[in-house]
Amino acid sequence: MNIDLAALGFTKEELQDRVIDQIVESVMYGRYADEDGDETFRDSRFKQELDKRVQNRIDDTINGMAEKHILPNVSQYIETLTLQETNQWGEKKGKAVSFVEYLVQRAQAYMQEEVNSSGKTRAEDGYGFSGKQTRITYLIHQHLHYSIETAMKESLAVATGEIAKGIHETARHKLNEIAASLEVTVNTK
Repeated sequence: MNIDLAALGFTKEELQDRVIDQIVESVMYGRYADEDGDETFRDSRFKQELDKRVQNRIDDTINGMAEKHILPNVSQYIETLTLQETNQWGEKKGKAVSFVEYLVQRAQAYMQEEVNSSGKTRAEDGYGFSGKQTRITYLIHQHLHYSIETAMKESLAVATGEIAKGIHETARHKLNEIAASLEVTVNTK
């Protein structure tokens, strides 16, 4: 008995498509039993590895394009960028400055801002603010304080260790002298 595909209701192309779909499904997905024993589908190891490799290739391609076309121009763009202050309506005010000039101005303003003895600005401290020094003065003072404190702690630790060692040696020496000068006599009755 000869079975014709047309008699089964398939064309040759439909049969090929179904076979290909079944092969792809068996390669890309695995059938597993869940905790209830029901059949479930998960990505196969092959598909997981394929997904990982595709993602790595995409990442490498994007990084390569960025290295070639974008990153070489970033430094030049930042150095030639000009900033223009505007009012609330977008109208220019003041003069345009380069990004480097703006950065230097902001750094100077930050370092010259008045702070209290805790390093807080008027906005941070609020009521009763008494700006006695600039931030750079405060930061230098804090750095010196830290450096001196660290050096003193290290010196004190060394000195304490040496003093303790000296006391221990002196006490041991004196105990040995006392033990040598003692005379032990044994009397029997």
